[in-house]
Amino acid sequence: MNDEPEERQTCPRCGGSFGGAAIERGIVFTACLRCDQAMAAACCAPIPGTASGWRVQILWRGPELTLKEAASLRQILPVHAKESIQGVRDQYRGLPGWTGRRLSHPEMLELRAAAEACGFKVIVEEEDKHVPRLHLPPRPATFHGVELSPSFFEKGALATIFREAHGTLVIASESLPLPECVPIPQERGRQFLDEVASLAPLEMTDSDVIGMDGISLYFRLRHSSEERGFVAWSPDAHRAPRHHALVLALFRLATELAREAGSITFLEGIHGYLDAGLPVKVFEETPRRVRLFGRLSSLSSEALDSFFAATPPETPLLMDLTGFEGMGTLLYPRFARFHQRPGGTVWWVNRIAARQLKEAGIPEASLYTDLELARAALAARPT
Repeated sequence: MNDEPEERQTCPRCGGSFGGAAIERGIVFTACLRCDQAMAAACCAPIPGTASGWRVQILWRGPELTLKEAASLRQILPVHAKESIQGVRDQYRGLPGWTGRRLSHPEMLELRAAAEACGFKVIVEEEDKHVPRLHLPPRPATFHGVELSPSFFEKGALATIFREAHGTLVIASESLPLPECVPIPQERGRQFLDEVASLAPLEMTDSDVIGMDGISLYFRLRHSSEERGFVAWSPDAHRAPRHHALVLALFRLATELAREAGSITFLEGIHGYLDAGLPVKVFEETPRRVRLFGRLSSLSSEALDSFFAATPPETPLLMDLTGFEGMGTLLYPRFARFHQRPGGTVWWVNRIAARQLKEAGIPEASLYTDLELARAALAARPT
């Protein structure tokens, strides 16, 4: 018997016990005995891993990579060994340096020594040890997963697992003690699988787009007996559009189904890295709640105008800006005009939103830091 207490897990939602648990790589494949929603814990695939690595940055001496530096870089990095010096230089045009991730300790030491011998400045950092890693569940499950490694936010992973007609979404991040596992409604699951199938993901390979900062993605897939793994850096609709569409399919499904506060915070934090459109969510509550989160720049003006124009003018709105991180001042007039809509609008705000909305001309009497006070104020307004 290998029934050690430390391997016994409890439901991440209700704390209940699992019945008949089969543990594989720290994953519980069973159902919670207390709550129905935790049934999906049977399919938690991304788990906090123990694999660590090293991040190495090789920085140019000036604002651009010179031909001499390109020649050195070609010697240091085997991936460029067969390319021309000018070709290497062109690949890194406009970038301040090269970044390698998840290198082993010997690889890091060898690369750092070689780069410093060529006169490059090298920055070395040990990456976090407890980051979510994708592990394929037992066959014959169909699996679509992506590890997300943004430059200035916590790392995480999203995955879907389908067994016959039953699907499970898994959301994991560094700050979540256990992944959130959510059953996928059957119709929504079919939509997701159709959307992914149209991208032919098993034919996809590594994206050839490279850069600094942004977000690194590692995809891992399984369908029938075929498995695939490939990487991409900050894909969008113009550069690596299929990689972008694949990560958005996973991200949007997660955004729709996530319920845990930690999962929602993680998803909102990576929204801006994924070129996922206007950072807004609409909740059909009473009153209707519109959540704007993250940062808005002048580049958001067209999307913001479209969203404001599509909002029914007579509907009372509770604008939720508790996750707001700021906006460009050019957007102030748009918010001021929107506040004048006849349906009535109150704003549930954090400190940043309160300051900027007041600067935009919205009365302080319409700004609330307490949700219940905001709801009561909106209900008291004449219709």
